[in-house]
Amino acid sequence: MRRLFLADKSDSLNRRMDFKQKLWSYFIYSLMPMLLVIGFSSFMTYYQNADVFTKFMQRYTTQYQATVHNKLNYCDRTMPLQDMFEHIQGAVINQEIALKQLEHALANQSFQSIALVGTSGVGKTLTMRKLLEKYPWPENVQTIAWNDYELIDIDARYKAVGKILGNLAHCGRNLIIIDNMAMCDLEYMASINGMVQSNSKVANGTNDSDKKYLTIIYVFNVNSMLPEEIYSEQLKMLKQVETTAMIVYRMFGPKDLEACVRHEQRLLDLKMDERHIEDMVNTTDVKISGCKTVRAKVLVLGHPLMTEEDMHNKLKFIPDEGQ
Repeated sequence: MRRLFLADKSDSLNRRMDFKQKLWSYFIYSLMPMLLVIGFSSFMTYYQNADVFTKFMQRYTTQYQATVHNKLNYCDRTMPLQDMFEHIQGAVINQEIALKQLEHALANQSFQSIALVGTSGVGKTLTMRKLLEKYPWPENVQTIAWNDYELIDIDARYKAVGKILGNLAHCGRNLIIIDNMAMCDLEYMASINGMVQSNSKVANGTNDSDKKYLTIIYVFNVNSMLPEEIYSEQLKMLKQVETTAMIVYRMFGPKDLEACVRHEQRLLDLKMDERHIEDMVNTTDVKISGCKTVRAKVLVLGHPLMTEEDMHNKLKFIPDEGQ
């Protein structure tokens, strides 16, 4: 009986192995060629109709974004410049010419390269912050701090930019802000613009609906302590960069500093004694720091016009207005 049982078990195992071998042979010689033919045919179909497939995906993305954001024309590339700049002008003071130039640059063409140039505390970063608060496509915004310790290496910087350029959205307009650049970074701006212009997927100076729209804003900090002739020479060098709209923020003086103090008072609902305002204007080197230190001093020296609880609630909803 034992021999019969073992023999029967061995026969069953052999039959299963034969079945698996036949199944595998069938897959190799029958199904595999068929799958390869189907895959090759699909690839050829996609290759021959790549434009059709791309346009289909663009339309699908547009419909998806419109549904998600509950806005019919969400992917329209037109920026609401009037609303955006009314918001910016309510925060950035005494830079009317620069803001007018920025508005004109943003309305100019499909690929926009813009450089904001100026000394510390004159409103460049605040302009960007307020711009982002009203930017219609916040998910399309990418920001790079050029002085980040992780981006000190040249290759790391280009890798970071390349990664962003490889993931641009077709819906709306993409925005890249590269902040904290210095005069020694001037060559980077030209190189990055060249990378964008050589990218066939990005519209360059034309209103091509099949391509992606991109705006790059470079924020340059210029040393205010340089002699005037060197400062002027640096601005001249910046203006020589092609395909970039150069917007220079004017340097602040004592009257601008006083205007900043009174502006912060209104935002914070605080009241300062006139003698404190005069002391701030007389003891602050506005050429070095602009209006950067104003908010902190107003918070220390100002008197509340409301209860402490109301002041606490208001501060929670007021962003840092440092210039």
